[in-house]
Amino acid sequence: MRAVVLEEQGPPEVLRLKDVADPSPVDDEVVIRVKAAGLNRIDIWIRSGLYKLELPRIIGVDVAGVVEKAGPRVASVNVGDRVVVDPALYDDECRFCKRGWTAMCEKHRMVGFHVDGGYAELVKVPARNVYHIPSGVGFEEAAAIPVNFLTVWHNLFVRARVEAGDYVLVVGAGSGIGYAAIQLAKLAGATVITTVGDEWKAQKARELGADYVINRKKENVAERVNEITNGRGVDLVFEHAGQAMWDAAVKSLRPGGTMVFCGATTGDTTQINIRLLYRKQLNLHGAYAWNRDAMEKVLQLFAERKLKAVVDSVMPLEDAVKAHKRMENSEHFGKIILRP
Repeated sequence: MRAVVLEEQGPPEVLRLKDVADPSPVDDEVVIRVKAAGLNRIDIWIRSGLYKLELPRIIGVDVAGVVEKAGPRVASVNVGDRVVVDPALYDDECRFCKRGWTAMCEKHRMVGFHVDGGYAELVKVPARNVYHIPSGVGFEEAAAIPVNFLTVWHNLFVRARVEAGDYVLVVGAGSGIGYAAIQLAKLAGATVITTVGDEWKAQKARELGADYVINRKKENVAERVNEITNGRGVDLVFEHAGQAMWDAAVKSLRPGGTMVFCGATTGDTTQINIRLLYRKQLNLHGAYAWNRDAMEKVLQLFAERKLKAVVDSVMPLEDAVKAHKRMENSEHFGKIILRP
């Protein structure tokens, strides 16, 4: 099969299209013919060297396709089924998994990071990580679901407990998790304020339901939030940009407000005003991955057409380098898809 293989970490050009052996399923595994693979920031971090891993590796966390082969113990799906993959791998045995908190699994791994992923014509995964794609949802839309929507679900509903009537600041509307957060926060009944770095992205954010859009390059985010909320501040900030947005995000919170954060795209170190935190009694919640039950809940919302994936662009597998550059340069709005 053809696959984009990472043999060394570095700039986008280290991604190389090669012919490699087809995977074969054993026991409870399936092999999926990949129809669409979604790009994520984790792909960038893995490729660039921020995250260390065993090489060579076929990266690509988000996968949708058709079951091509199934191991002898597989009963949940059949050859020919249209499926999407939950890329989080759990041991189901540790103290956290036994409590249903698989996001904290002591042996947590990811498809496309710890094992080969979706930048390929075929991918092998455990059958328990495979879910049927809802009727009416195409492969490209399905490949845009897992990392973005499952991450946001865990952040907003498990870690932060968003409620109807909340004012929510969503950082980075154009990113995969940003546009997903706008939709899920609106679905919860919140008023959504979001940020963009380019004016052309503002209208797209409004079309997804954002009530207010702040151009972070032209406006002071915390001051604008203060104006929008009549000096109150927001109840919740969904933050993933890291260093560049951290101070503005914290200053945007009302007394007793909560910031949930799951990324550090612009840098992973920042200064914290400790007195500000305790005087305003602010809550800072880190969030990572998601629990196993998130996929069924999110897919049901897609089946009911209460959520939609936004596909920025679709490129052939051989354009993986171009796709990575587009994401790194923040030229996209929504999901970049690779198609084998």
